[in-house]
Amino acid sequence: MSKNMLLQRNSCKSGIWLLQKIKDHSICSSFDCGDDDLNDYFHNESIPHKEQLIAQSYCLQSSTQLGVPVALLDFCNDSISFKDYRSFITNADVKKYPSLPAVKLTRFGVNQPFQQHGVGTHLLNMVKALFMTDNRTGCRWITVDAYSHVVGFYEKNGFELMTDKDKDNKIRAMAFDLKRFSPPPNFKFDIG
Repeated sequence: MSKNMLLQRNSCKSGIWLLQKIKDHSICSSFDCGDDDLNDYFHNESIPHKEQLIAQSYCLQSSTQLGVPVALLDFCNDSISFKDYRSFITNADVKKYPSLPAVKLTRFGVNQPFQQHGVGTHLLNMVKALFMTDNRTGCRWITVDAYSHVVGFYEKNGFELMTDKDKDNKIRAMAFDLKRFSPPPNFKFDIG
């Protein structure tokens, strides 16, 4: 039996890190990323979003501290409209479609004790690997509506601003083209 057969479906393991769908939302109760809005979402709003089939929550844990949320994130389906982002989409192969399939990273926070240690970057690589492996959902892009103060973090991780129309806004539309994903050296992962 291969290692990835031991993982639950739609999970990713990389070194000591395990990313899985949240089954028991009580794991969110000890989460504190330092952002009141994100904390409130994961403590109170993620369950109704899941019940309404709007979003799916995932938790990153360390195999050395199971039960402690290292990071929490939510995904939902998305698309990039060619009409709205004509200048962003440059590949002639895809210009024939009115929109391109994407997965949106709707919420993303790292628990305070784990911040500033490269966890966010490693987790984004795990997310990219998860959606690239077997083309899980038929998506080409990962999108995010990034607060302006974290745009640099996403740019460092290969995301691009989709437009200049939102340059004066608190939130900027960004995307990562999964066709460009090349795992960093020594990045090993198993997908369930």
